[in-house]
Parts: sequence; structure tokens; C-alpha cells
Amino acid sequence: MERDHSAEVRILLLAPNGRDAQKVVEGLSSGQFSVLICADSNVMLDRLKEGAAVVIVAQEALSPAALAKIAEWLALQPQWSDLPFIVLGCGGSPNPALVKNAHDIEMLGNVTLLERPLRGDTIRSCVRVGLRARQRQYGARRALENLSLAVRDLEQFAYSASHDLREPLRTVAIYSELLSERFGPVLDDTGQMFLGYLRSAAGRMEMLVRDLLAYTQAAGFDDEPQDPVNAVEHLSITLENLREAINISRAVVTFDALPSVKVKPVHLQQLFQHLIANAIKYQPPAATPDREKWTRIHISAVRDHEHWRFSVSDNGIGIEPQFQEQIFGIFKRLHTNDQFVGSAIGAGTGIGLAICQKIVDRYGGRIWVESGLDEGSTFYFTVPAA
Repeated sequence: MERDHSAEVRILLLAPNGRDAQKVVEGLSSGQFSVLICADSNVMLDRLKEGAAVVIVAQEALSPAALAKIAEWLALQPQWSDLPFIVLGCGGSPNPALVKNAHDIEMLGNVTLLERPLRGDTIRSCVRVGLRARQRQYGARRALENLSLAVRDLEQFAYSASHDLREPLRTVAIYSELLSERFGPVLDDTGQMFLGYLRSAAGRMEMLVRDLLAYTQAAGFDDEPQDPVNAVEHLSITLENLREAINISRAVVTFDALPSVKVKPVHLQQLFQHLIANAIKYQPPAATPDREKWTRIHISAVRDHEHWRFSVSDNGIGIEPQFQEQIFGIFKRLHTNDQFVGSAIGAGTGIGLAICQKIVDRYGGRIWVESGLDEGSTFYFTVPAA
């Protein structure tokens, strides 16, 4: 459906006093502005929903009920929108009722107050300023729409490319396994080793393609409001997904009462999954006399203004201070496979924490770690409160 671009330069006028309306129309006629006169505030609100560039309204036309309806509609507008209002003041000596009404009108946001008597050049100047501001806003909207389309195309391409790449990788893995089974007896140790390298490389490549797709999707553009989700429910799903790794590593995972947050369920699960998996993975290869035998992980949350700050703490090998920022970069791994208990989770690709960073960035939050070498780690992340 094509957009009505004429609405993007439309000026709405609500002035019960016929003389005021006439003066405004006369003042704008020389500038060739498109003015639509509204009979009352309800009609004006209907026209607003169709689109407008500037609203000119007499102060006495905005009753508390009308102001409430307009404010409610404005609150639902996208972030790019900041509709200019030009309010025709009553003039004369102010009284408490007029002062309060003017204050309430200013709460609409982008408001310019013109006192009567009106001057044509003043009206034209204010309207031109409002139109220029509104056109910049419409330009920002079009840029966001184009960006959204580009990101959706990129996500579709990434999904298709991921699917297309994983198929030949599976073929390599399957046929290398068949080679091992059928010709294993005639292969020497070197041949068996080469086949092992081939299977391992195919597995790592498939994991890398999968994680790159997850990284791309975590950075996806989505302007839709998010319904609250229960963090405990999605932590439970994550723990079920990690049950085998938790059992193999004999990890003990505990958590406090957790809140509801405005995050997509899949994103909350990804945050928990990558952080808990890392806590399981990055443990010393064997218990030492001065260290606990069990892997311990604890999840909690505290309110931080408009966000909840989650923490995922462990008693693992820890991270030296100089590396605590770079670990959130893509493909960043600080340890080789023989430095931690990786068998329960797998070696990984170094993308997990980068995915977490992308997710919290998407919701206007942040993620960081507090740790010391051989002192365990606590990862913190903030997401919007419900």
C-alpha cells in the first residue's frame, strides 16, 4: 500500500473563533500551505491519525479531555515522531486556569505558543520552522524503514547461506565417517588421524556457521514493543537444554527469585545459555587441594532504575583484568582446549559472548564481567524491566 505523501505537508487548524481561523488561513495563503480546518478536537484527532506536518490550535479549544486524548495518541507514536504544535494563546492578563492550561499544553512536547493578536508573517515563520522539522522526522522514518528492509534481507540471506553451507558440511562429515568404517582396517594410524582431522574440521565449521547465523539474528532490527516474559521460566528451559553438560560436569546451578523483563524469549534464553555454558566450560581440568570439587553457578537479579541487572557467577578459572573487555569481541577466546573442562560443552567458536553483547545492545542494556585469575567470574547484563 502506497503512503499518502500529501499528509506529510498537511497543516491542521483547530480554531473555534472564525476570525482566528480566517487570519491563520490568510496568513498562510501567500506561502501556498495546505491547511485543513477541523470542526472540533475529535475531528482533529482523526485527521492526526491520517498524518500531519504541523498542528495549529487555539488554546481555548484544548479542554482537559481533548488534551488527554491527544497526549494518549502521542504516547503511542514511534520514536522518530515529534509533531510540532503551534498554540494560539488567549492573550490579555493570565489567570490561574489559563496558566495551568498552558502548562498542560506544553506537556505535549514540541509546542510553540503565539499570543494574540496574530501576525501573518509570524504565523508563516513558525509554520515553516515546524514543516522543516517535520520533514526531517519523515526523512528519519524513511531511513529507518530502509534500514529495516535491508536488515531483513540480510537475515534472510544469512539464513539461506547458513542452510546451504551446512548441507555440504554434513556430507563431508557423513562420508568421512563412512570412509573410516569401510576402509578403517586398511588405513594406518596416519590415515586414521587425517580422517579424524577431517571430521573434526567439518564439525567445527558447521558450528561456526550456526553461531554466525545466531550472531546476525541477535543484531536484527525490530521496532515492535516486547511483551514481558518470565525470566525463571526461560532459565528453566535453558537448564533443560544444558542438562547433559550440567550432569557431565557435575555442576550445581542455583538461582534467586527472578523478575519479568521486556526481552524476546529466544534472546533471554541465549543470554542464559551462553553465560551458563561458559561457566561450565571454563573450569580447571582437575580439582586442586585449595579449590572446591564442584562447579558452582548462581544467577540473581536486582532492580537498576528502568532495567534489571542480572548476574551469573561461577567459581571457574577467572579472567585477568586486561582481557575483560576483549572477550566480548567476535571470535575471541583466551584459552586453549587443554586449559579448561571443555568436553561437556564443546570447544566453541568464540562467538557466544559477542552474541550476548549484541542482544543487550539491542535492548539498550550493557554487559560486563568482574573477575580475577583463579577467582571465578561474575557476568552482569541489564535488560528492560517489565
